[in-house]
Amino acid sequence: MSLSESNTATDYPLSLIAAQYVLGVLSASARSQVQTRMLHDIALRNSVYQWERKLNPLASLLTEQPVPAHVWQAIERQLGHAPTLATTTPVVSQTLTNAPIQREATNDASRWKLWTGLSSAVAAGLAFALLLRPDAVMTPTAPPILVQQPAVIRDLAVLVDADNVPTWIVRQQEHQLLLSSLTAQQIPSDRDLELWTIQGDQAPKSLGVIPVRDGQAVLGNIADTLVSADSVLAISIEPKNGSPTGAPTGAVLFTGKIHS
Repeated sequence: MSLSESNTATDYPLSLIAAQYVLGVLSASARSQVQTRMLHDIALRNSVYQWERKLNPLASLLTEQPVPAHVWQAIERQLGHAPTLATTTPVVSQTLTNAPIQREATNDASRWKLWTGLSSAVAAGLAFALLLRPDAVMTPTAPPILVQQPAVIRDLAVLVDADNVPTWIVRQQEHQLLLSSLTAQQIPSDRDLELWTIQGDQAPKSLGVIPVRDGQAVLGNIADTLVSADSVLAISIEPKNGSPTGAPTGAVLFTGKIHS
């Protein structure tokens, strides 16, 4: 079922009109009617757009096929052009050549019409099948390309001991603090190191017990406001699992100012 010269674009269901328009099986006049109607019919425009999204991906499934020479010659004859010949055959006589050429032209034209008719029938059949099962053709979606961006690491502070010897380097990576010890740390088994932030005149706030392993430690879930510029970081030695009071109870061993 397709639109014909004698029917208007309003005689068929909207989805069928859109499908046949996208498939290119409409006659010239019917296609012109659809194009004119789309200028003011939003529903038709949307339906055409939906069919384009469903059918356009099918083009990626097609592979190039060589076109037989007689098909090109038939196309040239339909367009009124002289057929391109690979070799020039001498003309024996006008009487002998006219009849075979006329028969060949008739046969090629018939084959060409048959070919276009079959193509239109296949396209119309595809449109009808898609109308019955519009979910049969899915728009292929390319897998998302995940680009792993390296997390920015910035230096926060260098902590020094009582003799002003650099002992710890503190870096920030997103909401984590990365601590690296510059010297071997001897921590009693019943004690832990705890990191604190001191902002102005406020009381120290704990950033967590430092789980030192091979001279490295990571503290997570650190808010940016706790490590703002001009704050001071300090490490104290506390009972196992940290200060029981929420404030430093042991000696402050290392301190350093956060740089902007």
